[in-house]
Amino acid sequence: MRHRRYYIQSLWTSGLPVPARGGDLLVATREETSDVDWELIYRSSHNWRLRQEPYDLEMEGPEGRFLGPAILVRSDGRSHVFRGVGTLDGFDPADLSDG
Repeated sequence: MRHRRYYIQSLWTSGLPVPARGGDLLVATREETSDVDWELIYRSSHNWRLRQEPYDLEMEGPEGRFLGPAILVRSDGRSHVFRGVGTLDGFDPADLSDG
């Protein structure tokens, strides 16, 4: 498996800014497929209610800007877990490390 973690400072869900504390974008590929799996674990600075539904995510951090469709799989109002369901724009597979 090859993987990479990116620190995310800012997040927009379908164009709406989420109050920021930050989070991690985790990207991985497996040898048996060329598909890229990705997930965002993000913490908001105050209670931010999101519905469990698809979102177009825009993410920014020190290593760049990333865009992609995702589904909110879990949220307690402050900690939010999104699972990517499509292409992650801004990501370069050459950035992955073996692990």
